[in-house]
Amino acid sequence: MSYLALAFLSLLWGTSFLMIKIASQSFDSATFAFGRAGIAAAALALAMLAMGRAWPRSPRLWGKMALLAVAGQTAPFLLFGAAARMTTSADMALMMGAVPIFTFVAARFFGLGEVWNARAALGLALGLIGVAIALASPAGPQSAVVAPSPGLGRALALIGACGYGTGALLSRGVSKEIGAAMTATGSMLISTALLFVLVLAVDGPPSPVALFATPTGPLAALFALGLFNTGLAYFVYFELIAVAGATFAALNNYIVPCLGMIAGAWALGEPVAAGSLIGLACVLGGVVLTGTAANSARVIAARVAQAKPK
Repeated sequence: MSYLALAFLSLLWGTSFLMIKIASQSFDSATFAFGRAGIAAAALALAMLAMGRAWPRSPRLWGKMALLAVAGQTAPFLLFGAAARMTTSADMALMMGAVPIFTFVAARFFGLGEVWNARAALGLALGLIGVAIALASPAGPQSAVVAPSPGLGRALALIGACGYGTGALLSRGVSKEIGAAMTATGSMLISTALLFVLVLAVDGPPSPVALFATPTGPLAALFALGLFNTGLAYFVYFELIAVAGATFAALNNYIVPCLGMIAGAWALGEPVAAGSLIGLACVLGGVVLTGTAANSARVIAARVAQAKPK
């Protein structure tokens, strides 16, 4: 059952970049991000109410969730909304492959227990080379149509992907106190409020007339993205962590970039340059090296601890 949940989660997140690309045709970055977060927050809140979960009352916890909301949701949603206007959905998915490497480095920097050895350093170097190759790769013969500014779009998507990695790190402590699903719900509600304020400042009050005038395709894509690719995906992700552990759930990072590139090429006819594929291979190779380095070091540390005299 855990493998089915992992496959379902990877499918949801892998196709989310296709939905982002379609929705971005009719929504600016702020409105897009607000709609995505708002739909996801409503779905998650209803799920928590249906399950009878108690809402946190500590201002300290809400403060931590606010930090998570800004770094791990609000900023990435805005960045991917902007990136979708500049590059392909396949390129956005490709940038997600760097998330595990960024998370590893950030966790090490902040002293969250990640180890550092020669294999991890080699994996990091290989991953960074892959990101550089992917960023510099030409978009293909149709670049002027589907990716008018591929370099900048990829850079924005990469920063957004790193925001997701930061959010994963920030969520660890809060999740231990109130549960991962409630952490996702609370932070998404905060993200919705922050983005609503941004929309008011940038575009003024939302117009129902403009909403009903939006083409069906982008509107349906935004609704599906918020409900399924964000709200449902977050719920499945955190439930999978609870059942199978964070390490197993993190395996989606190997699958999502590949599914995203396939979805964009199949549904929108987006070109995939050879350099992008080479970059993805290097990034995934780096992820494997850093991941195995961390796991082997933890095993060694556990054996040493067991061997110490009591």
